[in-house]
Amino acid sequence: MTNEQDDINKAVQAVVAAVRAGDTGALYGAVMPPAGGRTPPDEAGRWFALLVLHVALAASAACDLERGCSREAVAQWITDTLGPPPTPALIRSADPAHIDHVTAASAAADYARYVDYSVDLMRVGLAAPGEDVDLRAVDAHQAATNDKTARINVIALLGRLAAAPSQHARGSQGRSA
Repeated sequence: MTNEQDDINKAVQAVVAAVRAGDTGALYGAVMPPAGGRTPPDEAGRWFALLVLHVALAASAACDLERGCSREAVAQWITDTLGPPPTPALIRSADPAHIDHVTAASAAADYARYVDYSVDLMRVGLAAPGEDVDLRAVDAHQAATNDKTARINVIALLGRLAAAPSQHARGSQGRSA
């Protein structure tokens, strides 16, 4: 295994651990390239591109979906795992004195876009053997990698999905209780 692959694997594990702990600071630390702020921009771009894909692959591996499943099945699994998307009213209710409706609506739309990116990125890991890569995955990867805000939010979403227990594990937990 190369050092880069080892570093990516450690970063994916750190992302999942940070998400499980609800530690935003650790999440930001986990996504940083090994050389931190000294990383040249082209190397940082490559690092983030690889990290997004590897966290998506970890999320794909954590789900109970079959290879070759539909985009709709992945979207439904994400909704089942994370719960329904936040509405503008729900977002605004967190701090109505500081969050106006326009900001809340924008945040809800951003969340929906990040979930869409996550769906398309997870489908890379769920593709059937010989299946062509859906161009939406390429677009989602590019959008999530090139936008700093989208990147951290998509990585966090995918990290939450990678940390989620599988349906099988949830079902067996329920039976043993």
